[in-house]
Order: sequence, then C-alpha cells, then structure tokens
Amino acid sequence: MDLLEKIKNFTKQFDFEPEIENKENFTSNNKFLICGMGGSHLAGNYLKFLFPEIDIYVHKNYNLPNLSDLDNRLIVTISFSGNTEETLSSFEKALNEKLNLIVISKNGKLLELAKANNVSFIKLPDDEIVPRLGVGYILKTLIKLINQNIELNSEYLESEINLKEIEKKAQLLAEEIGSRIILIYSTEYLYPLIYYWKIIFNENSKYPAFFNFIPELCHNEIEIFENEKFNKNFFVLFVTAQDYIEDKNKKRIEILKDILEERKIKNEIINFTGKERLIIVVKNILFASFTSYYLAFNKNIDPVSTALIEEFKNKISQA
Repeated sequence: MDLLEKIKNFTKQFDFEPEIENKENFTSNNKFLICGMGGSHLAGNYLKFLFPEIDIYVHKNYNLPNLSDLDNRLIVTISFSGNTEETLSSFEKALNEKLNLIVISKNGKLLELAKANNVSFIKLPDDEIVPRLGVGYILKTLIKLINQNIELNSEYLESEINLKEIEKKAQLLAEEIGSRIILIYSTEYLYPLIYYWKIIFNENSKYPAFFNFIPELCHNEIEIFENEKFNKNFFVLFVTAQDYIEDKNKKRIEILKDILEERKIKNEIINFTGKERLIIVVKNILFASFTSYYLAFNKNIDPVSTALIEEFKNKISQA
C-alpha cells in the first residue's frame, strides 16, 4: 500500500455514497451511540465537533455504556475490518436487547451478523486502506445518517483546501520534531482534532505522543518543564482553531509558548481555519497524516505496519 498516495487522495473518500441495506428495519434518530475501536471510532469524535447540537456518545469498550436512554438512541456499531472483538460484543448486546441498531463495516463477522439477523447495515468500499486513514468513508456515512440532504464531495473540499501547502508544512514540521517525544496541547473542545494527531503519530510513525488540555494542564503538567534534563526531549505541538477557543485560553497558549521558548523547548502552533467546521476537520486529518508519514519516512519506518497491535490481538484472542 502506498500510504502517501492514500493521504493525497483522502478527499476522494467523500465521493462515496453510502446506501442502507435492510432499510426496512432502519429507524432514524436524533440521538446516537457510536461504538467502535481504534481507527473505526475516530469519525464519531469528529461528528461531535461537526454537530455539537446533537446528542452523540462515543463508546470505546466492550458491550454498551450504562446510559439510561439506550432505547431512545440509534446504536451505530462500526468496525472497518468487521472483526473487532469489542465492537462485536456491542453489536450482540444491542441485538439481544432489541435496540435500534445499524452496522457500518467493510467486511468480516460484523457484516455477516447484520445480514443473518436482518439488521440494517452500510457496507464501506473495498478500498485497501488502514482504518485510521479510512475516516473519510465513515465520516461521510455518519453525516448521511444525520441528514441525507447534506451534499458533500471531493470537488467541494479540494476547492477549499490547498493540499500541496499542507504537505509542505507537514514535511517541515516532521523535520522540526526529529526524534523528540511529542506533547499535543489544545482545549478540550478540540479533543477530536488532537486525539487524531496522537493516534496517527503512534501508529504511522511509531512515536510516543501524548495530549492534554488547556487550561487544566496549566495546573499540573507544566511543572515537568522545570526538570531541565527532559526538556531537550520534548516537542510541544499546539493544535488550535482560533474561532473555537475562548479568549482566556488563547492568552494561556501565548504565555505557555513564552515559557517554553525561555526554556529552549521546541514547539509549534498549528492554527486551522475554514469557513465551516468540516474544512477544519479535513485539514487536520491531512496535516496530521502527512506529518506522521514524513516522520516515518525520515526514520526509515514502515508507516503501514502495526505488527505489535496484531501481536496483541492474537494473544488476547488466545487468552
């Protein structure tokens, strides 16, 4: 798989037109429970940012969360492979409790179970792509579940996004990061943006990356920068979207950046803009993906392979 080409063609995923199978058993709802693991739940995080007015709960565990209104939600079980153990347990729990349920998957046992039990499902394209970068397919599908009338395609996204500029900035950022441990900071409201950076650094680049929120980190984590022997090992990445950050937190970012500069700690601010939230989301995915790719490339690391994750899955399946 040529991951760089997949990143460059990411916006084409939004040309996918999802179709609901077993539609006669589907009931729409304005409250959602999204169940998924790894790359399969990332679109759920972004959906919360895109539609803050809608009640969306993202579940990343076995079974179902202890919510009092499960019978009033659409339960969306997502597994790119269709074989994710935790998501299968969520599906079976929802099926047994006769909840309003739909499956999103490319293949595997989850899709087989949906067909066998006449559960509504949406089949993702048979694209050879890693789940963490297939978030466009799933996000387009979730958006259509919320509103079938929303028109969304690659032509529109590409008219709003300068791909070459993002790639060039990502190459420079990768060089700046070097071999440092990455600390990603933003506000809690922008959690979907910074969490994507973390997991894409972990999986593509095999880099240690951690995130925290402003203002909370100003009450504890900043003390680590008093330990000079660690400072040369850190790279602090501020991920922001100025229109969605309170003025007081903007000031906190400025002050924290000054503190880092005084201690000669490498840092960078990335600010995403766009005429709508979706543009910010897609820019974030592209910038993070390009950066993680070039980090891996610079260190001669395979950005596709996740050998340790597969080893863990094999061991847990035998436990």
